[in-house]
Amino acid sequence: MYILALLGATAFFLFYKMWFAWYVLIVVLSILPIAIVISVVSACFFKLESDAFRKVLKDEDAQISFTSSGLQAFPFALYSVKILLTETMTGEMSLIKFLSQGNTSDSIVLDTNHCGTYKFSSAKVRIYDMFGLFFIPRTFELVGEVVVMPIPCMPAAMPDLSGFKAKGLRKSNRPNTEIYDIREYIPGDPIKRIHWKLSAKKDILMIKEPQEETFGHSRIYLPLSRNRGKLDRNLGEVLFTSRYFLEHDVEHKIRVLPPMRKEIAFDVATREDLDKAILSILHMPIPEEDEEDA
Repeated sequence: MYILALLGATAFFLFYKMWFAWYVLIVVLSILPIAIVISVVSACFFKLESDAFRKVLKDEDAQISFTSSGLQAFPFALYSVKILLTETMTGEMSLIKFLSQGNTSDSIVLDTNHCGTYKFSSAKVRIYDMFGLFFIPRTFELVGEVVVMPIPCMPAAMPDLSGFKAKGLRKSNRPNTEIYDIREYIPGDPIKRIHWKLSAKKDILMIKEPQEETFGHSRIYLPLSRNRGKLDRNLGEVLFTSRYFLEHDVEHKIRVLPPMRKEIAFDVATREDLDKAILSILHMPIPEEDEEDA
C-alpha cells in the first residue's frame, strides 16, 4: 500500500506541479523516516514477560500468558513472536507463533493430552512501526515451564498390605523401647541397662539391648515407554499406589526402569517426597529404544 501511495504521489507531482503536489509527495516521503524512528524507539522500550511456571492435570486447560509493554509516546502497531516449545520427555519441539498489538496480554493454549513437561527459554520478537513498514528484531530470555501431572488411577491389582508388615528386628539407638534382646554384659555397657533379675538367676550380668522393627523395602516399578498412552496410565497407577502406601504409613521406593538403562530409585516417605519424585520423572527424557513388553 505504501509503494502504491508513493507511486501515486510521484505521478501526481510529475503531472501537476503545484504546491499541493509538493505537499503530498513530502508527506508520503516523510512516512519512511517517521516509521524508522518509531520502530527503533519502540524496540528500545519494548518488554515481554510470561507467567508459565505452573502445574496442571492431564487434560486440564493450560495456557501460557505473555504480557507486552512499551513506550506510550511511540506506540508500536504490531509485533510478532516466535517461541520454541520443547517437550522434555520425548524431546519433541514445536514452534509457537502469534501476532499482537499494543500493550496487551496474549495467551497460548497448550495441548495437555499427555503427561510431561513443556519448556521454553527464549522468544524471538519482531517489533514493527505503526505503519508496518519496518521491524526491529529482538530476542527475549523468557524461562517458562508447564508440568502436566498424571491423574491417579487404580491399578488392576492392588497390593495386599499384609505383605508389608515388619520383617525382623534390628539394634535401636532409642534408650526407651518395649522391644529388647538379652545378652551378656560387656565392659563399657551402660549399667542402667543391666537386667538385674535375670542376672541374679544366672549369676552372670545380663544386658537389655534395645531393638526395633525393620520393614522390607516396598517397591513400585515404573517402566518408561514412548507409547504416551501407556506411559500416562503407568504414571497414574504409580501415583495412586504410592498415595495408598502413604495413607497406610508404608514407606517405599519408586523405581523407574528406562529401556536399556540403569534403573533410578526414589525414596518416598511423605507426600512431599512423592511430589518431588513425580516431578523428577516428568523431567526425564525417554530413550529412543523402547521395550514393548516392559
